[in-house]
Amino acid sequence: MLCFFPPVCYTRIMNETDTNSCGECAVCCSALRVIELDKPAGITCQHCTGTGCGIYETRFEICRAFLCGWRLVPALGDAWRPDRSGVLILTQKVEELPQEHRAAGSGVNFVILGGEKAIRRPGFAEYVSTLVARNVAVYLSADSPKTLINKYLVKQVAAKDRDAVLQMLIHIYRKHIELREMDGMKPMPWVKLP
Repeated sequence: MLCFFPPVCYTRIMNETDTNSCGECAVCCSALRVIELDKPAGITCQHCTGTGCGIYETRFEICRAFLCGWRLVPALGDAWRPDRSGVLILTQKVEELPQEHRAAGSGVNFVILGGEKAIRRPGFAEYVSTLVARNVAVYLSADSPKTLINKYLVKQVAAKDRDAVLQMLIHIYRKHIELREMDGMKPMPWVKLP
């Protein structure tokens, strides 16, 4: 399938030896809720040094097994690293997706941690559009319940209208922020972008 939105047209999940390296990124250590460690979302893990894990060699199995979507898709490049992009990409298991999206493989949840700047950055709307065009299940959240957003973007993607895609992504994001505020959750964003 040809991509109509460059630059990223890559959705194949690589094996771990082909992954991007975390480097100094430790967004997952703060952003994610880890039930096994009784760690709420938005609270930095007690073992996080700010640039990695202080107990890396003996870290918990849940942490050993976790790879964010950026690590799994090297074609995304360094600008997509969560601490640089404000977007934490989580893969969604095929068996947990709505039936109409399973043939496309794993789904993608874009957890927006860098505010609207993260959505407006170059390549984000284009990548989401490419995934929607391929019928990959695409979710958006702001550390809130994720929303399957494909049905809200199909017309804009079919029309190749990047601005309309961007407007809808921002609208959905703002609804998530409203939900967080109604539930008294910690204010966003968690990742500060330049």
